[in-house]
Amino acid sequence: MHDAPPPGSDRFKRIASRARTLAIAYFILLFIGTHLPPTGVGGPSFSDKWAHFGGYLLLTTLVLAGWELTIGTLHPRHYFAVWLAGVVYGAFDEWTQIPVWRTCDMSDWAADVVGVTSGIIVYQLLRPLLFAITGHRGGNQ
Repeated sequence: MHDAPPPGSDRFKRIASRARTLAIAYFILLFIGTHLPPTGVGGPSFSDKWAHFGGYLLLTTLVLAGWELTIGTLHPRHYFAVWLAGVVYGAFDEWTQIPVWRTCDMSDWAADVVGVTSGIIVYQLLRPLLFAITGHRGGNQ
């Protein structure tokens, strides 16, 4: 087993860069996926609320990981900024689906908000694992 790279090393910077890239790529895929015109007759056979919840939970977790690996320890204001951005983006996402013949649904937005909030909680629970893998100590890097 390899030791974790020291913060500031080239390897650590690559890990941080990949985390940011993954968050951005996932955000783009999420945006595209929610703005494709509906296909076929009828909707999904499962409640799409779970897809909204899971999509925003994963997006939030990836954004927080990329941000913390880049700037060092996140503080409450950072978590609030991510929460607020996720909530506002969720509303924007719903409104901008109307021009592509999709439904703007407040229940979908509520699932987005619960996903963002849960993503912050999940990230807090997974931080020790992230730190163990990357060698991040949780202090300013």
